[in-house]
This record gives sequence, C-alpha cells and structure tokens, in this order.
Amino acid sequence: MAGPNRTVVTDFLLVGFPSRRDLSLLLFSLALPIVLLGLAGNLGLAVLIRAERSLHTPMYYFLSHLALLDLCSCCAVGPAMLWGLLAGWATLPGPACALQMFLFATAGDAECCLLAAMAYDRYAAVCRPLHYQAAVPPRLCRGLVLGSYAAGAASAAVHSGLAFRLPFCRSRALDHFFCDIPPVLELACADTSLNQALLLAICGAIQSVTLLAILASYGLILGAVGRAGLRRAAPTCGSHLAAVAVLYGTLIFMYLRPEGSYATQADKMAAAFYTVVIPTLNPAIYSLRNADVKGALARRLLGRCNSRHR
Repeated sequence: MAGPNRTVVTDFLLVGFPSRRDLSLLLFSLALPIVLLGLAGNLGLAVLIRAERSLHTPMYYFLSHLALLDLCSCCAVGPAMLWGLLAGWATLPGPACALQMFLFATAGDAECCLLAAMAYDRYAAVCRPLHYQAAVPPRLCRGLVLGSYAAGAASAAVHSGLAFRLPFCRSRALDHFFCDIPPVLELACADTSLNQALLLAICGAIQSVTLLAILASYGLILGAVGRAGLRRAAPTCGSHLAAVAVLYGTLIFMYLRPEGSYATQADKMAAAFYTVVIPTLNPAIYSLRNADVKGALARRLLGRCNSRHR
C-alpha cells in the first residue's frame, strides 16, 4: 500500500535520449539502418543455415541460435529506442518494461553460454577431426543450446523478478533508452543491495565460467597444434574469437562493477554498442570471414537468378 506522500510507479518514462532535437534525429538516422541491418542480417543468417544442407553441422547449428539471440536482443530494444529518438522520450508500462528486461538479459546470458559451446566445437574440430562427429553429436548440440537458453532465462528471471518486486516511488523517469537492470534499480525506493549482489554473483558466475571454458578450449587448441596450426585454423576460429572479445569486453564493463561506479552516459554508450552494434556485427563477422557461409549464400542467390532467367 502506498503511503500518503508516495506515488507508485506503474509505467516508466525513458528519457535517456539527447535533449537537442537535431542531435536526436541524427542519431535516429544512424540507428535505424543499423537496427534494420541487424534484424535482416541475423534473420537471413538463421534462415540460410536452416535452408542450406551444407551448413547442417554443429558449428552452424550453434551459429544459427546465436543469430536468433541477437535477433531477440534487437527486437526487444530496437523499437522503443527508435521511437524515443524520434519523440524525445518513450513510455513503457511496468509489465512491458519487465518483459524487455527479461528478454534482453536472457539473450545476453544465453549468448555467453552459446559462445562457450562454440569454443568446445572449435576444439573438437581442430584437435579431434577424425572423431569430430562422435565428439559433437546432435544430442549434445541440442543439450548445449537448450542449456544456454535455460541458463539465460533463469538468470533473467531472477534479476527481473526481484527488480519488479521493489517499490518504485521516487520517479518514473528512467535515464536510459531501455529497461536495463542497473538504471531500473536506481529508481527503487528500497534497499537494492540484494539485487546488486545477485547481479554481480550470477552474471559474474556465468561470464567467468563461460570465459574460462572458452580460454581453456583455445588453450588446448594452441597446445595441440601450436601457433602455426592456430594460424591455419584462423578462418574457423578467428570469427568466434572476435565475437567473444567484443561481447565479453562490453558485458564486463556494463555489469561486473561495484554499485557506485556506474556512470550514466558511459553506460548508455556501452549499452547502445551492445544492443545495436554487436547484433549487427556478428552476422558480418561470421559471414564475411567464412567461406562456407559466403559459398552457401552465393549458391542461393545464383540459384534464384538462374530460375528467373528460365
């Protein structure tokens, strides 16, 4: 029950956009093509992998789900961000804000787990090529993907569930462009030390364990084939390492810091990079550096061209 001098927040006003109209419209003109490219790139990559039989391997199975997670992140954040840049603000009801937080957190944590699974796949492909099918059977692939989704959803449910059990009575103005965990907690008029501790513990555990698994996989690859072999394996490993470096660097900066070290403007820039740029970069990283994907795309496009000329 709200007290007489307290107004319970039922919706959230996203005000983390530039106050200058010309700057806001400029950012909209930059963000719109990036968001659309991210949506088209990830959806196209997922469809291409499912449609092209030559890409029905564990590596591309994992990559298709990575594309779906990036697609989820774009869809969860992109529309509200674009509308906010156009209007200068955006309003989200409490349930919509909670859903946005849940989907975004699920995609982020699940992506960490999926990148660890992809690192194991690269280890099996490089170090155990003769036993690759036995090392990465379809049942294990499905289990790793389902486990990634489950871990991401469980972590997100804890953070979003506890966050929206708090009373929000100070203000409904959220100085951000989407409902991320730290800025939402700042609006609570109750002790958030448990939320902060769980954020650091759960996200820290997921990111630390998955990063250690990735480093261990590449350590084994380096130990087995040496630097020369690792350079030869660069076409298959380089894209994955680039995605790992970009994602983990941003996540560690955003979430694995003490409570008092959050800086609003720097966090908004990092969040924009994570929510808009990374989902757009991943399809380009895995497509432009991957001969199999480029070959499959060329066959699809040439097949369509040939069918039109007949």
